[in-house]
Amino acid sequence: MPYYTQTPSAYFFHCVANELEGGESFWSDTFSAVHHIRETKPEMFDLLRRVHVPFRQYPKEWHMAGSYPTVEMMGEDIYRVRDCCFVIDTFQFVQDYHPEVRAKWWVAYRYLRELMEDPGRSVQVKLEAGDLVLIDNWRVQHGRNAFSIPKDGQGGRRAMEVSYIEWSHMQNRLLKIEPE
Repeated sequence: MPYYTQTPSAYFFHCVANELEGGESFWSDTFSAVHHIRETKPEMFDLLRRVHVPFRQYPKEWHMAGSYPTVEMMGEDIYRVRDCCFVIDTFQFVQDYHPEVRAKWWVAYRYLRELMEDPGRSVQVKLEAGDLVLIDNWRVQHGRNAFSIPKDGQGGRRAMEVSYIEWSHMQNRLLKIEPE
């Protein structure tokens, strides 16, 4: 959802069923990867912070588009990482940036993705029915491994429900809860 002006900050994963082989969920700490780049490869960090990447998604019901840096800062602090390689608008990217800048950005982006996929920066779990996971959607990259459907189509199902909410809504609600 990197094309949103304000991406939802809290992301809930609720496992309804996960009876198939595979399908493990994984979550990666993007801030750790960005911090490493900031400390070891400042020119890559600068590209990820400075180059606005165009994102676009347009299923039948809507057309969402936006252009933002991969790494957003608040002062000296990492504020948010925007990434979803499936919705980068490469055609617009070609129009917006010189080939040399694009080439350097892609090198920096591939390095960021490599660091994010490092097992030392991620957690992998096969969720079971009833499990609920809450992540910081501005910090944590999420995904899943492939799962296998039996050839006969029998043998279980996989169903996940997801929901988004703004942290401020959760904080406000938690502050209103009275102690017993």
